[in-house]
Amino acid sequence: MSGRLSSPIDAIADHYTVVVVGSGYGGSIAASRLARAGQNVCLLERGREIRAGQYAETATEFIANSQVNTSGEHIGSKTALYDFHVNDDINVFKGCGLGGTSLVNANVSLRPDPRVFDDERWPVALRGDPAALDRGFELATHMLQPNTYPDHLPRLAKLDAHRASAQGMKLPFKLAPINVHFEDGINNAGVEQKACTLCGDCVSGCNHDAKNTLLYNYLPDAARHGAKIFCEIDVRRVERRDERYIVHYRILGKGRDKFDDAPDAFVSADIVILAAGTLGSTEILLRSDESDDGELTTSKKVGARFTGNGDTLGFAYNNDRHINGIGFGNRDPDGRTPVGPTITSVIDDSANPVLSRATIIEEGAIPGAVARYLPWVFAIADGWVGKATDHGVWDRLKETGRTLSSVFTAWFGGAYRGAVQNTQTFLAMGHDDDSGVMELDDDDRLTISWPNVGTTELFEQVNDELEAATAPLGGDYIVNPMWTDLLHHRLVTVHPLGGCVLADDAIGGVVNHKGQVFSADAGTDVHEGLYVCDGAVIPRPLGVNPLLTISALAERCVAQIADDRGWTIDYESAGTSPSPAEPKSSEKVGVEFSEVMRGFFSEGEKNNFERGAELGEQADSSLKFTLTIVSHDLDRFIESDEHQANVIGTVTAPALSDSALVATDGEFNLFVVSDEYRGRKMWYRMKLTSEDGGKWFFVGFKTIHDDPGFDVWADCTTLYTTIHQGHSEDGDIVGRGILRISVGDFVDQLKTMDVTGADGAIARTKAMLRFGQFFVGALFSEYVKDKLV
Repeated sequence: MSGRLSSPIDAIADHYTVVVVGSGYGGSIAASRLARAGQNVCLLERGREIRAGQYAETATEFIANSQVNTSGEHIGSKTALYDFHVNDDINVFKGCGLGGTSLVNANVSLRPDPRVFDDERWPVALRGDPAALDRGFELATHMLQPNTYPDHLPRLAKLDAHRASAQGMKLPFKLAPINVHFEDGINNAGVEQKACTLCGDCVSGCNHDAKNTLLYNYLPDAARHGAKIFCEIDVRRVERRDERYIVHYRILGKGRDKFDDAPDAFVSADIVILAAGTLGSTEILLRSDESDDGELTTSKKVGARFTGNGDTLGFAYNNDRHINGIGFGNRDPDGRTPVGPTITSVIDDSANPVLSRATIIEEGAIPGAVARYLPWVFAIADGWVGKATDHGVWDRLKETGRTLSSVFTAWFGGAYRGAVQNTQTFLAMGHDDDSGVMELDDDDRLTISWPNVGTTELFEQVNDELEAATAPLGGDYIVNPMWTDLLHHRLVTVHPLGGCVLADDAIGGVVNHKGQVFSADAGTDVHEGLYVCDGAVIPRPLGVNPLLTISALAERCVAQIADDRGWTIDYESAGTSPSPAEPKSSEKVGVEFSEVMRGFFSEGEKNNFERGAELGEQADSSLKFTLTIVSHDLDRFIESDEHQANVIGTVTAPALSDSALVATDGEFNLFVVSDEYRGRKMWYRMKLTSEDGGKWFFVGFKTIHDDPGFDVWADCTTLYTTIHQGHSEDGDIVGRGILRISVGDFVDQLKTMDVTGADGAIARTKAMLRFGQFFVGALFSEYVKDKLV
């Protein structure tokens, strides 16, 4: 799939009917369906839009695209795809990008055992209307298109080994329904996809357009029907103002972080749907409730009932049979035996008569991006916690030989021979006690507390089962190395659930059966127009991969939103478009930078800029902006007479508003020549909007003209400013003043200079040099050239 679904942040408006936070299954479904209902929808995603061919294939690329969150610090970029959350009791891995964790999951679409939905932890209204949930499963299945591994494709060693494990355990075995395309063609969302290459790298990101991530179904459907999608936006909190919601966010990747006092931006909405994932939505609600601004009280249950869905990771190491469970990574696929999709089969004990003991065990493939390190990691882990399932001197000699074969060739393909080549990965799921708690620590970071979770009976049971699954393969069972006495039985989950759970009232949970957020500590009153729609609402472990259930609940939630407002979602044509979604045009080389200017202005001074600045300083009426200037086409920017770019950011003007104003629909013109004035001018024009809906229009200019003395610095750093009433330059003048750039802010501004859309370092350097040549050339022409004549 070519083109991009997201729009540049400078295209964001100040208000939408619906703002969706997050682009995982819940967020993408909400954006798609409500856009189909004809609503003005905006989707905000913290991560980047990543395309096939851009996912990590080497260890270096994997590390560069990873972020680690701990209670003490954050390591890596906040937009990095591979998102690890490290806690004392349980760690979480999830995806950060447009499409959420669908980018890095194993695509398994299983429906839970029916007994899961009989649990009284689900709201009465949901349990009493199974048809609505069934309809959600039907709609989600149609769009996600799960398939089982086809018979006509090559046999997979890891699948055959898993079947042998099931037979040895005397448990049911089945192929897993996975969201993967096995043939070239147009999918049910009208998007072209390619056939799976069987490379085994699903969980590091599919580079072949074969995995049915949300980038290939719900998200292009949302964009096709008018939803506006913005990436690299970190939503911090939600505030209620009268009948509207204010969504506060930080713009990432644009250099604003270089300025410590840059305020958060915001967008307002009639409806806000939090779908930032179990951790993200919970964090936003916790922060929103703690804020002194607005009216957003919530249930005290926010953050409670966290579950890892009983996830348990284990390995059958150094088996007596080939497994071939390591993905290709950047290795040439020619001549390689296919690995297959990450997960293809299930040992299914989900129908166990005792639901709390019901489990499933899936086989897996480890992505090739981390293959180089596996021989040493497994050899050390085997020596530390490995348990042999077969014995004998000859057997041990063979195992030692395979280990040495992997370890001594670790940097030259050791993961594809010997012990690691014969290693099976297991991911088991069950029913834990969902008693984890998410909180914000003193540093405003989300932490998860779940004392002694790893010592519960479930995990002892599952590890016994995984050891039993290893025995028919003749290998050593390696429990997750973190699940040891030394490390306090710390767990890892890729399926975090809970934190904003569904309930009948606020004493029992955070949202009602529709996903509406309760507005008090007790009772059933809700914040009209505020919803949670993702894995955070699920009130108990599911015992299977949760993506299909999250999707079904999201379909049910948005149907309720539409019904309550008399909107009609066009389901008849959903996913049946006859042609591929029309992508946005290819990205061109552009340039962007952020800048801060500070000064004063006076309300009431409508004529003289200097007088406005003087009166403003006397009255302590400060004025400051933190703006990002964005040109998406450097060639056009330089060659056109207007030299126009876009502007997005914030303006602080206490005389107008106690909180920062958001700047939208902004235009910047660099070195414009006109017969109306001497020299050249830089222009700034933008709409300003306050949190309570106040509207102003900002106009500023810098005069670039050679006067006696050295005035180039003063000219380039002095902005004569006028603020008008309303969102137009035609509005009455409110006041005037002057802004300036300090030397320190100018140095920080230079650090924010960046080139976008360039392919490689050489192209980036050329683009930056071209911009610099234009900038310096204009100043030379204005201040030096005439003096040399």
